[in-house]
Amino acid sequence: MIASIAKLPETSRRRGIALIRVSKEREGMISPENQRFAIEEYAKREKITIIEWVEGIDESGSRKKSAWWARLDRAVSRIEAKEAELLLVWRIDRTARSRVKWAVATDRVETAGGYIESATEPNDRSPAGRFGRGVLVEHAAFIAESIGETWKETQERRVRHGLTPNGRRQFGYAYSKSDGTYAVDPVEGPKLANMYQAYIAGESAWAIAQRYSTVKVEPEAGKPLPAYARWNTAAVLRVLDSGFGAGFISFRGELHNGAHDPVVNASDWARYKEAREVRRRRPRAERSPYLYSGFIYCRCGGRMGGRVDHGYHRYACTQSIQYPQHRHPDASISAAIIDKAVNAWLSSISGRLNAAAASPTRRLKLVDSPAESLARKLNAATARLDAATLRLVDGVIPQDVYERLRTQLEAEISEIEDELTRVAAQNTVRPVAFVGDLLARWDDLPVEHRRESLRLLIDRVEVNAPDSVPRVTISSALDLT
Repeated sequence: MIASIAKLPETSRRRGIALIRVSKEREGMISPENQRFAIEEYAKREKITIIEWVEGIDESGSRKKSAWWARLDRAVSRIEAKEAELLLVWRIDRTARSRVKWAVATDRVETAGGYIESATEPNDRSPAGRFGRGVLVEHAAFIAESIGETWKETQERRVRHGLTPNGRRQFGYAYSKSDGTYAVDPVEGPKLANMYQAYIAGESAWAIAQRYSTVKVEPEAGKPLPAYARWNTAAVLRVLDSGFGAGFISFRGELHNGAHDPVVNASDWARYKEAREVRRRRPRAERSPYLYSGFIYCRCGGRMGGRVDHGYHRYACTQSIQYPQHRHPDASISAAIIDKAVNAWLSSISGRLNAAAASPTRRLKLVDSPAESLARKLNAATARLDAATLRLVDGVIPQDVYERLRTQLEAEISEIEDELTRVAAQNTVRPVAFVGDLLARWDDLPVEHRRESLRLLIDRVEVNAPDSVPRVTISSALDLT
């Protein structure tokens, strides 16, 4: 008689969290479906119950800011909370592209009593097995770094040839995958040009975003919203700041000449940069309802701000209002007085400009040639910074002295560069036609358009004491004498 054999107890099933990641789902890449199948088969053999699938599609395992790391961190947290015992991966190199993050994740999992297992590689927990896994981790990091270096070289080569580093979609242009070039889109191209023109004219980025957003467009079921169907302030400024519409390519914080055709000329680009810089320094002035916001000053040197008093616009010295120690009489003035002075100045300059243009012996010029003067100052400041750096390297001056000099000189250089941008923008204006058109349309133009127009002609409006003649002084770089 054959003795009955007692049935052995079944091994308790372990709980696992499965991880799937691909940098880019494309031909030649192990697809998420294949990774899932391998992990499921492994779980069946090893009697593992998968309680959650964590997927990272089109997510890098090398970049520090990749969204993949947050997903991995959440999975590890579930191991620490004893909700599972294992992390299951298709291969170790799917999660081990970063040495530090892999080491931290492994330590957290194993400290919590768990383990990371591969569905296609040995999972030997002996010292030799751990050493082998370490080699796999180092190999994965090496491959990631090699790919990164190759991609950097590819990007640099593309930029040298006037192409974008990554071939991404650019608003206003159609992209050709065959040769990597861009052509002006017949629909979006004019829109991009109009965005630049509107911003130059004084319209806020918010207003531009509202005008070009298709409010009624709703995404179809299962499909994302069409690109650029809706805009916001940040998106408008990001597109304009990139300089792509002006023929440039932005790469590593610098602009390079592109091989594509621009939708705006060099003059418009210079005026855009000047307007952008002015509004960056005084963002509230961009949507200010007051015409002279940003370039009107009191006789004490302080800025003046617009206000409404009993229904009438006035400008008041902000320094006198906010600081008692700087308070002085006659700190405000009616906007009507300033309007009268500015209108008279515009009429005067229009006539003088036309007379100068009609005379072949007289040419419009700028007082003291500010562009040349600023260029000399910029070269001198840069030379002083270079000299200070050499003195530091030679041990002539201590580090703390150098740091003070560098901070001072860098601030000076930045200020000169801003002024050069403003002068370049002024030089792009055709004063004769511009002033005549401005005067003819003055009453019909919105406040922000008039303000930006005046900024191109006027450097400073200064309010003098009540008994002074003139009451309002207008300073401009234009000299017709």
